[in-house]
Amino acid sequence: MCDVTELRCRCLAPECNVDAFHETDIGADSTSSYFSNVSFFDCRFCGSRWLYCSVAEEVFSRPNRWYRGPISLKQSRTITPEYAAEILAILPWYFCGGSDFDTNGRVASGPVSIDMEVDATEVAL
Repeated sequence: MCDVTELRCRCLAPECNVDAFHETDIGADSTSSYFSNVSFFDCRFCGSRWLYCSVAEEVFSRPNRWYRGPISLKQSRTITPEYAAEILAILPWYFCGGSDFDTNGRVASGPVSIDMEVDATEVAL
């Protein structure tokens, strides 16, 4: 798993472009009132695996909010879309961004807000 304190790969930058990853879609969170897509991102450069969750209103093509947190291959075997937010919330840190956060990416930790009506409660590190 990657260590955010040692920037050894571009995937460890909060604003890393999604083109740096190979994406494997694992589905949508059906428990959310908004469209929440969940994927695994595998870094094309170092091979690190990330859990990625994006939330968007149906009328927009870009996510209003997204989260990307480092996970192990072993962890990824048990993750389902419905539990993605819970997994991200227990990680020591993750990246988040999008128009709701007014950023292209930053480090955060704590609860992950999937429903758009709920204010984001992420805490910047």
